[in-house]
Amino acid sequence: MKNLIILFTIFVACIQNKSEDFQLTALSPVTYEFKARENKNRIDYFYAKGNLSYNTATYEKLKKAIDDKTASVPIKGYHLYSIYVYKQTDVINKQYKGGKEGLDGHNADLLAYVRYSGGKPDIFYITENGNVIYDMLSGKEENFEFDQ
Repeated sequence: MKNLIILFTIFVACIQNKSEDFQLTALSPVTYEFKARENKNRIDYFYAKGNLSYNTATYEKLKKAIDDKTASVPIKGYHLYSIYVYKQTDVINKQYKGGKEGLDGHNADLLAYVRYSGGKPDIFYITENGNVIYDMLSGKEENFEFDQ
């Protein structure tokens, strides 16, 4: 019986680890740069392959994946720099060609929104079904609708 419990525990742990395996892939358009007055701004778009478990350990993995993808971006060169991470769906995937306008109405598919202002992060939200559920910067759970 003891061996059965150990095997069950290992099985559950493997399933949990598998659900946390995800990778970020650039979404077309990969980058959107624009000026607002004299300020240069940038938005990068990604989608996540795999399942995201909604817990703080996975949020940290997502943060690391975002940091890895944006490490070469000269963040301080932009007044505002935003990152949108969507979950992979039948619409949002490697074949996506809808541009940034085509992402309107897909807040339910948004996993994370990050914004840097003046080179420093000022927003890092984890979202689920169009609602902000966690603020990575404050480390607090939230509950409000995400509004682009």
